[in-house]
Amino acid sequence: MPSPPAALLQKLLVQSVFLLTGVLSTCVAQFVFYQGAGDQKAMLLPLCNYLGMMLVGLLPASTPSSASASAAVGKQTDDSTPVRVAEAPEDAGEPECTPSPNAQWLKPEEAMELTRRPGAVDTEAQAAAEQLETGEASDKKSAAAPATVACALTTVQLCVVVSVALDFAGCVFSNLGLSMAGSGLYQVVYSSVICWSALMSRFILKKVVTRDEWLGIALVTFGLAFSALGASGSGRNGTLVLMGCFNTLVGAAFYGGNYVTGEFTLQLAERPQPTELCLKIGAACVAIIAVYQSVFVLPEWDALVSQPIAEAHGDSTRILLALVVYTLSQLAHGYTYFLLLGSSGAVTTGIMQSLRAVCVFVLSSLLYCGQQESQCFDTKRGVATLLVVSGVLFYSWAKSQKGKAGSVLGPQVAALRRPVAGDAKHKMVAGKNYVV
Repeated sequence: MPSPPAALLQKLLVQSVFLLTGVLSTCVAQFVFYQGAGDQKAMLLPLCNYLGMMLVGLLPASTPSSASASAAVGKQTDDSTPVRVAEAPEDAGEPECTPSPNAQWLKPEEAMELTRRPGAVDTEAQAAAEQLETGEASDKKSAAAPATVACALTTVQLCVVVSVALDFAGCVFSNLGLSMAGSGLYQVVYSSVICWSALMSRFILKKVVTRDEWLGIALVTFGLAFSALGASGSGRNGTLVLMGCFNTLVGAAFYGGNYVTGEFTLQLAERPQPTELCLKIGAACVAIIAVYQSVFVLPEWDALVSQPIAEAHGDSTRILLALVVYTLSQLAHGYTYFLLLGSSGAVTTGIMQSLRAVCVFVLSSLLYCGQQESQCFDTKRGVATLLVVSGVLFYSWAKSQKGKAGSVLGPQVAALRRPVAGDAKHKMVAGKNYVV
């Protein structure tokens, strides 16, 4: 067990690597586009992206979240601790109350109060017995016939298929937006993913979005509109940049849907481990891209890869090195994300997302302003970046405030709830998309 200063230093190091690899991935991908090897039909960057994602799932090292989860399962819960709280890194604002199978749901004084009301005890005992019988019957029924959906897919398998489709679509649209808008504007617009995730959680998972969270979402939306205004110049280049912003926004929406799907998947009773889900999505996308490239890209390699590189005066050695760096950066980014699971709250995540947007915009302006006008940092884009960053930070702060209120009220509400059969089978774990 590391000492507090060592643990703090380790956490800061992991957060720094997480931030730097996020910035590096975007800038390296932009370099590949400028070298002529980013043709969307060739799909070289998506292949490297999913290779990194798949390698994250293959790493044997356990994460802090999994270690704490296994420790919580193996340890008997005290009578005075009726619930256990699990937190996701971005959902630290929404702690989930996990029932413990051995917890005592009623305190001694509450039990004394119930003994003064025999009628209430009899009624509640009968209701509890009926719930127990119903639960046992449903358990037997589910054991005899597991829950399946169309085409003989289980619920988890269907969720994985949906995640693959959403992640793949998000990757395609995001890369298209990056190639059109440039890495600076791309990263600012991509910050809207946190708002897409909140909106879809509200309407799909029926999560409550507070007034302050809506205000943060509105601020991000206004900032995105302002960035589009700054991107709309005259002529073909202005239209191209505007289309790039739109494609990035669509890609962020797909990724937001994937976050919600991942969260739902990891709440199922038969849920996979987060790294296992990461491996499945990465491997499936790598297989799809490999088949596509074998059939369509390799026969047309000269037209899709060699000629664009020659026209852009690109260097094949530099491109190959950049693709390797991009893959390793995605691997390190995903791995450090898992190390941060459960240790970084909503505000910390929002700060890192905002810092990434600012760093990418500034670095892209320094590196690529001479190659693409939209990469240059001017007043309009600076104001748009400030608005988006402020919205992300305000939303993250509002999410953390809601979490503090929930963590105070959660144990009190859960203590009044009687146990029902199957509670131990519906424990909640933290989850989201795993390559951010």
